Amino acid sequence: MKKILVLSDLHAGATSGLCPPEFFHTELEDIQKPFWDWFRRETVKYGPYDYLLGVGDFCDGEGKKGTLDTAITDIRKQAQSAAKILESLAIPNERIFLVRGTPFHTAGAMEYEDLIADLLPGSTLKNVQKIEVEGWRIHTRHVQGRSDIPYGQGTPLYKELARMEHEAFRDTKDAPDIIIRGHVHYSAHVGKHGRLAISCPCLQLPISESNGRRYSAWEYDVGFGVLTLERDREPIWQPVIMEMWIIKDEGYEVLDA
Repeated sequence: MKKILVLSDLHAGATSGLCPPEFFHTELEDIQKPFWDWFRRETVKYGPYDYLLGVGDFCDGEGKKGTLDTAITDIRKQAQSAAKILESLAIPNERIFLVRGTPFHTAGAMEYEDLIADLLPGSTLKNVQKIEVEGWRIHTRHVQGRSDIPYGQGTPLYKELARMEHEAFRDTKDAPDIIIRGHVHYSAHVGKHGRLAISCPCLQLPISESNGRRYSAWEYDVGFGVLTLERDREPIWQPVIMEMWIIKDEGYEVLDA
């Protein structure tokens, strides 16, 4: 039996991204500290892990959506912050498999996430990861389609399953048993034809001052996932979702008449 920790969309450097203590910002610490404490507590609780799968957007980039979104403007420090997060999990680097995120966040004059891999010598970074664990073939890539229809999150995942099966049939190769995607910042999973497709929750909060002005997504989940695999047994996917009140419990201000 092998246990895999799956992380996605850390967005290190964003005001709302996951941040290790070394990079706490004084004005954001009331949010960053409880977020970090929850992450460390829960990842320890569900461990130990045999492998880490990182599903992209580890850093946020240079603030293309607006400078109010960015707490760390130095791309090198964003990479250092993301690497510290991954190092905290105590998983050997050679068992860390990462995929690149969206160019909007992770590419400019260079691939920013390459800096993270350089800080974790022995880890593997690719556009697509294809690994086999306990006889299960796993296909990991960052981008997938998103749905904000309250009952529509399964559709993009079924599309991924169908596309992978069609591609395998067309190219006479084996289709993956498990498909893992990030990007959409919500948790969902579907199964069909004995295969499993997963949308991994994110590790970026929906409550930053700038993001809060325009935040309108119906579906948003902060957390991570644990994939347990055993040969000749059905895969077990367990999303671990953070309750938002841990960070910020916003009530209504009562005004006297």
